[in-house]
Amino acid sequence: MAAANSLEGKVAIVTGGASGIGFASVKAFLAAGALGVTIVDLTSSALSHAVSLLSPSDHSRILTYTGDVSHPSTAAEYVAKTVEKWGRVDVSVQCAGISLPSKNVVDMDVEEFDKTISVNLRGVFLGLQQSLKAMLASPSGGKGCSVVLVSSQLAFDGYPGSAPYSASKAALRGLMTSVAQEVGPQGIRVNAVAPGPIDTPMLADFPSEGHTTKGNIKRAGQPEEVANAILYLSSEMGSYCSGTTLKCDGGWSKWC
Repeated sequence: MAAANSLEGKVAIVTGGASGIGFASVKAFLAAGALGVTIVDLTSSALSHAVSLLSPSDHSRILTYTGDVSHPSTAAEYVAKTVEKWGRVDVSVQCAGISLPSKNVVDMDVEEFDKTISVNLRGVFLGLQQSLKAMLASPSGGKGCSVVLVSSQLAFDGYPGSAPYSASKAALRGLMTSVAQEVGPQGIRVNAVAPGPIDTPMLADFPSEGHTTKGNIKRAGQPEEVANAILYLSSEMGSYCSGTTLKCDGGWSKWC
């Protein structure tokens, strides 16, 4: 019998999968026995580098797709290619996101706001929509499938200079709670994770004060720690979780 955290025989999509939390999730899914994982990212060079870091024995279980998640055609294509290769989509992790350099809202251009919302919210909506269409069209009608949206601790507490990012991540939680109710009767679970300060390149876009002094665990988190939470929600271990947000922030939000 497969372990409860197993993804044996499952097919997954991970956007933003070439680095950070996304890449850690790809590795966790492969280790959990996934039949195949589609990695979506913005550049082919990033994807090539990510694949080079994986074991050669895992390369046959990887499909890469280069594209901007904010474009409607991107999600339709990476989902279609996944179904073409493996016949279905069982898990979709919408992790792609951007964070622009810190700037107070009064000094911000509308183009900066729009760019953040376009990737962090529109891109997730498109990926969620296309993934659900594929899940519902499968012979199981979606039963046993899971979608995980990567939100943020800043969706709860915000942070000076990060208004568009905080707004986009808060909106993901509203999107998730509504869609979970729409597809729950078909057996599809939709949840979110809310990481705190995680040791990824994106962390450099936020002021460093407080990253290791706030919260109960006096350090930044590691991508693998968030990937473990994503694996939990994606596997049968999280089979009774639906419409919820799992904070993975080391207690950091308590002190904001």
